[in-house]
Formats: sequence, structure tokens, C-alpha cells
Amino acid sequence: MSANTPPSGGPATLSGRTEEPTREELLRFLDRETAIARATDGRLAVLVLELRRVDRLQALLKGPAASTTMELVLDRVRKVLRSDDRAAAINDDEVCLVLPRLAHPTQATLAAVKVLRTLDRPIAHEGGSAVLRPCVGIATVPEHGYDPAELLMAADVARRIAATREEGYHVVQAEDTIESEVYRGLDLDLERAIRANELHIAYLPQIDLRTGKPVAAEAIVRWRHGAAGDIPAETIVGIAERTGLIGSLTFWALNAVLRHAAAMHRENLSPRFSVNLSTRTLTDVELPTVVDQALKTWGLPSNTVTLEITESSMIADAERSMAMLTRLKGVGVGLSIDDFGTGYSSLAYLRKFPLDELKIDKVFVAGMLSDKGDLQVVRSVIDLAHNFELRAVAEGVEDARTLEELKRMGCDVAQGFHVAAAMGEKAFRDWWAARIG
Repeated sequence: MSANTPPSGGPATLSGRTEEPTREELLRFLDRETAIARATDGRLAVLVLELRRVDRLQALLKGPAASTTMELVLDRVRKVLRSDDRAAAINDDEVCLVLPRLAHPTQATLAAVKVLRTLDRPIAHEGGSAVLRPCVGIATVPEHGYDPAELLMAADVARRIAATREEGYHVVQAEDTIESEVYRGLDLDLERAIRANELHIAYLPQIDLRTGKPVAAEAIVRWRHGAAGDIPAETIVGIAERTGLIGSLTFWALNAVLRHAAAMHRENLSPRFSVNLSTRTLTDVELPTVVDQALKTWGLPSNTVTLEITESSMIADAERSMAMLTRLKGVGVGLSIDDFGTGYSSLAYLRKFPLDELKIDKVFVAGMLSDKGDLQVVRSVIDLAHNFELRAVAEGVEDARTLEELKRMGCDVAQGFHVAAAMGEKAFRDWWAARIG
């Protein structure tokens, strides 16, 4: 039977029952089905579906809550799956699908195509509609092993690649999974690296689009591991969150940035530094005190630092986020929403949160010259930022035409390869000094 054809005798349901499976139920189902597949030499597939909003202005003005959109998406998706299949939301903008007992791995690809096709049309709701640009990552058994955690990791790796592909889906390949294979077991190494000060910070410069002068830089954690080589920042954060090291990593990164900032201040160089906060860090009640003490330790004004929070983490628990951001604002640091345009913020949140800037996600910036939808997103976020008296920062500016168009639209700040590639502390200090005069 095809992975996309409901069995005869009635319409397909998402889970073979009337109630949607929870995330925990789905994971138990995956555990059971992988064990069955191993024992019977069977096949199954794990798909990770990411739901990216395209109609950002519509979403901000009158879009439904994330949970409402997810319910509507799941309702549509279940109509193209078999009754044996399972699907559940794993967060506000991702769905995991488990397709057991497949006859051939290509059935997983066919299922992904069907899912993408059914989400082509806007998701209608009482207040209007939600336009999505979904992407799907695919991992299969036995090609990618039998371990449920490894399958989920592989599908997520494929999902990130799918986000860059025109077709919108990607089956993980051997070269894609090298990352997960190499990084397995680095937990203890990361703890040791933090304690031994073996990490380092790279800086991605930002320029004022009106003057062309540098104004700030985003700090990026780097780790050169003896065996695994250069470890990307998102992997470092992922390991830290999974092992409870995120507090230690944040403290190390903040102090490393402030140490570099203090050295530049002594040379009368005063960039503003952006430091990313993970979702879990926002739940640390000691964070404002830690930030305040670090600034005082290095003798720096509080406006030296802008803390970047992802859109999804900010609204996951709006009340707690509001309390935390208010306390951080009391310390005097700047606050930024990172990757704006990929989540489900509303105007109500933007009115309440004490923000200083919105960073336009690089996905939209990269496509703005070739895709009218992306261009409209970028224009809408710039206008929205200015309406709330916030800075609009464009990420991922890769060429002169994009830079000029952003300038024409009134964007305030830009970062990306065309501005400058990420560089180490000494190179950044020299780069800044050469351009600030």
C-alpha cells in the first residue's frame, strides 16, 4: 500500500483513532515500531515537518494563535496519511510524522510531497488565513539505523537542508549525518572546554545602512575540537542544552564578550555587542543578576550589550518571558528578537515586550530579490519595527543589490557576508578601528 493512499473501508485518520497523539505518545510509538522493524527486517520513515509563516504582516495583524494554526495543519495533513501513520506537534512550528511498515523508502518521499502539496493552500481560519512555506526532512529505517533518537536527529538535519531546497524536502544522506556521528559523545568534552577556556568568540559585524559605519557585532561561540574539528554554534548550544551546561556556556560567552569589549573601550572603541540567549536560559531567574554583575565586573555601561532572544522562545511562555525581559531591561541592556518572521508573534506581544530591535530572518533577506513574498515580509518587518520605534536589522546580506534594496526600504542595520564575514577578536578589533574613523 502506498504511504499516501488511505486503506479502503473509510477515510484516513491521522493516527488511526479519534484523538491526536501527544508528542510523548508519538515517541513511544516510534520506539515500538523501530523495534518491530528491526525484528522483522521492516521499513519505516521519520519525517520532521517545519511550518514557516510567509504572510508575516497577516500573521501579526490578525493571524490565529500558533496552537490554532497547528490544529488546522494537522487536520489537513491527516487526510493524506494512512491510518497506520502517526503525527504530532513537537513544538509550535514543527510536526513529527512516523510512517511504519513501508514497502519501499520512496514511499516516504511520496508522503512528503503529498504533505507539502496539501499545505500549498492557505490555512483558513475565522480571522483570515495563514500562508505557509513548509519543508520536510526525511530519515528511513534501515538506511539510517534503528535508534529512535538518531532517526529524529537525522530527520532534523534533513529538515534544515530541506529549508534551502526549492522542492521543500530532503532525504538525509550519508554526508549529511556526518555531523551527528562526529558530535556524539562530546558532552563531557564541552564541559571540560568551558572550564579550560578552550572556546572562543567570533564576531559578525553590523553596519548602519545610512552611514555605512560599523555600529555593532553579533557574538558567535566557536569550538575547535581536537577530533571533531570546528563545531558550529548551534551544535554547541544543542549539546549544552541537552546536558544542562547552557548556564555555564552563557556565563562563559557573556564574560568573554565583555572582556573583549573592555579591551576595546580602553582604545576608545565602543561597539555594541549582541549575545544570543537560548530558550532555556530565559527560565533562569538568576540571569538578570548574572548580567548585571558581569557588566560591573568589567566596568562597562549596560548599553554595551544587546541580548538576542528567538521569536519562538519569547512567546512559548509569554508571561514568564515578559517578567524576565522586564528584569533584563531594568539592568539596562538592549533586547532584540532574533530570526523575526519565522514564528508567531502578535502585535500584542510587540506592544508589551520592552524591545529595542527586530532582526529579519536571513531566509527572507536571501530571497527578497527573487521572491515577492519574501520582499513583502522584509518590507513589513521594517515598517513594523519603525512603527514601534525599534531598530530593523537584516541578517544574511550576501550581495550589494540586497544591501542597496534594504537601504532603499529604510532598514537601519545590516549584517552578513557582504558586510563582513565572522572574524576573531583581534581581527574584529582591527576591522572596527580601520572603519570607525
